[in-house]
Amino acid sequence: MRQYLDIKRRYPDAIVMFRMGDFYELFFEDAVTVGPVLDIAVTTRDKKAEDPVPMAGVPYHAIGGYLRTLVERGYKVAIAEQMESPEEARKRKGPKIVRREVVRVVTPGALLDEEHLRGGEPNYLVALIPGPKGAAMVDGELPALPSAPAPGKPKSRKKSKALTSAKPKGEGEGMAAALAALDISSSEFVVMACGRLEDLRAELARLAPREILAPEAVHEWLRSELGPDCPALAPGASLAGAADPASLLPRVGHLFDESGSRQQTGLRDEEAYAAATALAYAEATQPGQTLLLHRLRRHEPARHLVLDETSLRNLEVFRTLRDAKRRGSLLWAIDHTRTSMGARMLRAWLGAPLLDIAAIRARQDGVEVLIAEARLRAELQSRLKDVRDVVRLAARARLGTISPRELGALRTSLGAVPELAERLSELGSRRTDRELPAVLDLGKDLLRDVYKLLDDTLVDDPPAVARDGGMIRSSADEVLAEQRELASGGRDKLAAIEAREREATDIPKLRIKHNNVFGYFLEVSKAHVKKVPKNWVRKQTLVNAERYVTDELAKLEAKILDAQTIALQREQALFESVRAKVSDAGERLVVLGDALARLDVLAGLAEVAEAYDYVRPELAEEPVLDINEGRHVVVERMLGAGRFVPNDTELAAGTHGSVDAARLWVVTGPNMGGKSTIMRQVALIAILAHVGSFVPAAAARVGLIDRVFTRVGAADDLGRGESTFMVEMRETAQIVAQASPRSLVLLDEIGRGTATFDGLALAWAITEHLHDQVGCRTMFATHYHELCGLEARLAGVRNVHVAVHEHRGKIVFLHRVEQGAAGRSYGIQVGRLAGLPARLLRRAQRILERLEAQERAAPSAQLDLFAPRAGSEDEAPVTNPATDGSDPERAHAVREVVDALEACDPDTLSPRDAHSLLYRLVDTLVDSRT
Repeated sequence: MRQYLDIKRRYPDAIVMFRMGDFYELFFEDAVTVGPVLDIAVTTRDKKAEDPVPMAGVPYHAIGGYLRTLVERGYKVAIAEQMESPEEARKRKGPKIVRREVVRVVTPGALLDEEHLRGGEPNYLVALIPGPKGAAMVDGELPALPSAPAPGKPKSRKKSKALTSAKPKGEGEGMAAALAALDISSSEFVVMACGRLEDLRAELARLAPREILAPEAVHEWLRSELGPDCPALAPGASLAGAADPASLLPRVGHLFDESGSRQQTGLRDEEAYAAATALAYAEATQPGQTLLLHRLRRHEPARHLVLDETSLRNLEVFRTLRDAKRRGSLLWAIDHTRTSMGARMLRAWLGAPLLDIAAIRARQDGVEVLIAEARLRAELQSRLKDVRDVVRLAARARLGTISPRELGALRTSLGAVPELAERLSELGSRRTDRELPAVLDLGKDLLRDVYKLLDDTLVDDPPAVARDGGMIRSSADEVLAEQRELASGGRDKLAAIEAREREATDIPKLRIKHNNVFGYFLEVSKAHVKKVPKNWVRKQTLVNAERYVTDELAKLEAKILDAQTIALQREQALFESVRAKVSDAGERLVVLGDALARLDVLAGLAEVAEAYDYVRPELAEEPVLDINEGRHVVVERMLGAGRFVPNDTELAAGTHGSVDAARLWVVTGPNMGGKSTIMRQVALIAILAHVGSFVPAAAARVGLIDRVFTRVGAADDLGRGESTFMVEMRETAQIVAQASPRSLVLLDEIGRGTATFDGLALAWAITEHLHDQVGCRTMFATHYHELCGLEARLAGVRNVHVAVHEHRGKIVFLHRVEQGAAGRSYGIQVGRLAGLPARLLRRAQRILERLEAQERAAPSAQLDLFAPRAGSEDEAPVTNPATDGSDPERAHAVREVVDALEACDPDTLSPRDAHSLLYRLVDTLVDSRT
């Protein structure tokens, strides 16, 4: 218990799982806390004591599922393992207690096991360091950011109001925060600077971290900003054994640039300290182990099309709006990858599309080649199915957690690589007119040496765990082969002893036998007892035989009995040697894994392009957006081939484009007509074009877009206490402040959350501002038909509408974009489609007619819908000589008939129903006369 309490003191905020034999035990408050969560019984230790210790336990072989549950619930778990066997503990001097140490700390951002990770998603641990412009995140002052200590000099602990002890270089003075994202399961390590809080939100949405390390003063801001999606939060130095981040700054500089000079490479102080914080925390979760860190790279948002949190959500890039599921998202629609590495890379490409036309075209070249080579692509994808997550397997090898079965999976993966390279080489040799695109090159290092090591050493079907052996081939090691032979009974040596003794004693029926009581012995029949040598020792007398043992046989038996233990120890030593050699090749495996992932992504994009008739878009520097017969990626997949109605789009910021092109579309038409679908499809096509994918269109020319902004849908934010309209205005304010002439802005129903005139005024002013001051490509869907008048006032505005066909009061959505404004919004017809009662709809139609009549008579007036109804002409009571009050029963019958007629919808009645209704109404009137 002292041993346990000592570990618990070092990890006070973690659940300590304390290995005791075949169980992981939990004590005190950990047992009480975790018992209900894991649905395990909580008992007590020392039950007869006045204050018994609460206790719970889980089997060691089933810890995986329990760990997953705890981490998903937000707990941090410290695993304390037995570092020696009870026999080893008894042999050493001093206390005979088995030594235990924490071998890893499992947190949401430090997951390694395959069963805890999502194969197609990264598992980022993010460190956040506020910059000079990040004061809005905190109340009060933060401690100064320390610099790396000089050799031989103590580190300064001086605090100042400034966040850093030395001013950051370049853009650092205008930085809201620096982020460092580390995925220890795949060696991904990246830093970035966020100039504004909006950029910080966008990066956090893109990265989707599982855990954030940040000063405690920032935690409240993060919870309010990220809401229910906020991941686990922790202070940067909250783990026992974590190094001081300042001491790791030299390593960070070396990872970023081999010269180790942050000043030369331009790594800002906040970025370096964020990376050091993430590194210190991650290493503390793996005591005594070394992380696989290939390199530290820098993400430059200015080199990518930026998709903020709102756009990622509204465009359903990774998840759907309705149920946050992957199915129905853009990622779901285009993900035809065969490996987890490829799925993660595709997600990364979608989250940060490129702005470098040369790099985009290089990806397009790879996709184009694989489209043209359908047979080869099918072969490549078939082999890629055999490739496991090479990068994560390499990371687990470096950390010493890889299993024999996973090493077998790595062997299978590396075995598929030469054939992939050979197929690509054949393709390159056939292309005599041009070289194979570099993005399809797997490189020269195919790790044949690692494959040979694994193939020569591992058995064909390695076990899941190493503790019981059975993973190394006998042919891989002479000592192991000998011990295994002895362990299996040493048949050859026993047979040799038996033959030699039979010949030496001239006892023809001498046999070596075995039982559980005496072990191995020589059995001689009674007839030959006189021939037995004197140095044989009698062990047992039977009716017809005697049993003896010799020194040689006893020694061999001892060897056989020890052979299994020796063989297991030798096998585990060989396994650790193989694992160490794979670990040494970790950086090479990461490089190969990236190349395989890239090939997988490009092959998947080629498959999608061929299957759904996508075309290669043209990328241009000028801000144009010309799409011929564009289609919505996801909706088309949901509807099926041939059912989606394509549409053209032509937008050009500034003076670019044809005479008919505009930079701002005012889109009108009925709800359910397809306005939002058309706007979203334009944005998704633009994103795919920047990713390097082909796009769903007949042709497309896309000018570079720096950011995509969306303001669609209606939702309040109860967490911030903001109404739907306030959320709408806040998001619109961010668009107005951040949009540039290269941006693409999608606005849907701006201003609808307030009074009609207020909303119209705001929508009008916003439209003018985007047209005059920003000049970006914009699509503005609205039911304020007054905005259509802007086409005559602003040169860059064009009115378009989604067409409908009206017949006998019903409408059919054509989902086709046509020039000009919509004549009406068809709200009542949409209400009919939604199933509103016929009587309610007729009332709405009369009100609409009154509104339209008054608007024609006095356009500047606003009708009071709450005025008394009795005086209006259309509300005059029904008059009839038979119902003037002289015959109340007759009047009641007539009113009943009128009500029944008003409540029915003739268009929905079958002939039989109409006939029955007519008879019933006639009977009602006839009965009133009698």
